[in-house]
Amino acid sequence: MTGTPDDGPGPTRSIDAVLFDLDDTLTTYEQAGAEILPQAFDRAGVEPFCSYADLEAVAAAQAFPPDRTHADFWISAFERAAERHGGDPGDARVLYEAFGAVLARDRVEFRPGAAAALESARDGYRVGLVTNGERAVQAAKLSTLGIADAFETAVYVDEVAEPKPAPEPFETALAELAVPADRALYVGDSFHHDVCGAARAGLRVAWCPDDGTTPVEARAAAPGGEDVTPDHTLESLHELADLLR
Repeated sequence: MTGTPDDGPGPTRSIDAVLFDLDDTLTTYEQAGAEILPQAFDRAGVEPFCSYADLEAVAAAQAFPPDRTHADFWISAFERAAERHGGDPGDARVLYEAFGAVLARDRVEFRPGAAAALESARDGYRVGLVTNGERAVQAAKLSTLGIADAFETAVYVDEVAEPKPAPEPFETALAELAVPADRALYVGDSFHHDVCGAARAGLRVAWCPDDGTTPVEARAAAPGGEDVTPDHTLESLHELADLLR
């Protein structure tokens, strides 16, 4: 585990709450994106122009568009991937819809170490969820994994004016928990949305990327080149239990 350590062996003495991101932090889809995307191209009748890794790279580097919905975010990602890889940006919406038709949104599983990480947080800390997904979509995932009642508060993108990385979603969760920002730890996988957003709101951050990216690499790729460093960089969510002891 790398990063800037807190005073003492872990943050136990100095935080009261642990907030989690959901997608690609606690959960992952059973269906691999690399398997779904070719089916989406076929369903949409569009000649493939990028891999799923290409699409993810574009999505990771972009901010939410002004209208800030989940659909607009991914349509924008398809548009930018098309521009970058020789496709037609005009096919973005039909590709997004085809991808959604193939994807079973409630077929999710815990990311390795996520169940233990959540259990560790619930043992002695206030626990919340802050996600850029809509309530209806995310609720199905929580229900599938049996953690619908695991959080004292949950903030969804369709219930705030601005999504992560804006401070509002974090501030909303903290207000509902009555916990000051400097006494909360946020756990997420996205450098731009999670690390930068939580840091702006004054929280400590435990970053758990799923691809081995370093903070230096992530800062270079982040929109706006934010000069932010996570308090902890976790190689696996299994490490969170040790951090919270």
